[in-house]
Amino acid sequence: MFKTVFSAALIGTGLLFAGAAQAGPKVVIGEQNWTGAIVIENILAEVIRTRLDGDVTILAADLPVLFASAGKNDGSVDVLPDIWLPNQAAAWAKYVGAGSADTLVPNKAPYVGEQGFYIPGYIQDKHGVRSVDDLKRPEIAALFASPTGGKPEFLVGPAGWESTYISEIKAKDYGFAPLFESVSTEAAATYAKIEAAFKGETGVLFYGYTPDWIFANYDLRRLAEPAFDGYAQDNKKGDPLYNANAKWKFISPTEDPDWLKKSAITSAFPDAKVHVLHTKRLEQDAPQIAAFLTNFSIKPEALNQLIKQIEKDKASPAEVSKAWVLANKATVDQWLSSGQ
Repeated sequence: MFKTVFSAALIGTGLLFAGAAQAGPKVVIGEQNWTGAIVIENILAEVIRTRLDGDVTILAADLPVLFASAGKNDGSVDVLPDIWLPNQAAAWAKYVGAGSADTLVPNKAPYVGEQGFYIPGYIQDKHGVRSVDDLKRPEIAALFASPTGGKPEFLVGPAGWESTYISEIKAKDYGFAPLFESVSTEAAATYAKIEAAFKGETGVLFYGYTPDWIFANYDLRRLAEPAFDGYAQDNKKGDPLYNANAKWKFISPTEDPDWLKKSAITSAFPDAKVHVLHTKRLEQDAPQIAAFLTNFSIKPEALNQLIKQIEKDKASPAEVSKAWVLANKATVDQWLSSGQ
């Protein structure tokens, strides 16, 4: 889930106070502005309130602001619920990694987030479309033409996301760009096109990432690509994933107006490891809560289902998370076992 930048403005304008009557340890969870993060935030808050007697506050803000606040280790922000690596490698190096300020602690078992190009399962099963290389064949590209006519579409993602630029570069370098029209769509429009395709059993080709509710609702298959072997661009020198001979050389549009021509990417997105981070302060002031946060883990499949309830079924994140915690007592007990 690559975005070029996060807005510098606050996403939320105030604090949402919950559990004000409690006298337990105070914990501030930073709210990130995508549903997967909000699900985890609410699960953490529910467990801290109901099982650890914590006084939880939710602070919605831009991710760089949340990182900077958590990095102070002063209680202004204590928990970051959905931190993606390698997407947030720079912030990780500053606050978590070796040589950093060492103020934030990751959980032991991050979940794995995947990114790639997806098609309906029935297209793969019927036509044998399994790899990005198959998209170079005109008869395969034709499967993704709109029923109303026009050139086959490749839904590259929302405008401004880094992954959207990367998708266009890949289409060029994998050789299927001439057969497709790259179409930038916000999530709602992509979801609508996927729903329409499944209703009519027609083709749809799109960039997607897990966790997301569509993977709980539809049979979607990821197209095979050569394995990720590192970053080759100069701005990644010093990064553990830097490899001068790698198949991934991304030049951002903010760096060069000729970014599409100068970039070259012929490998899969790196799978992301997605962590919960908490401050060192909690380990001293609220050790049971810190131990729980270190021990927290969740499967992407569970997140897909929870996101579906919120995005598709329009349920409240707080109610969905509360119900999940009640229904998964054994899992919650396991999270808490090392902290009590």
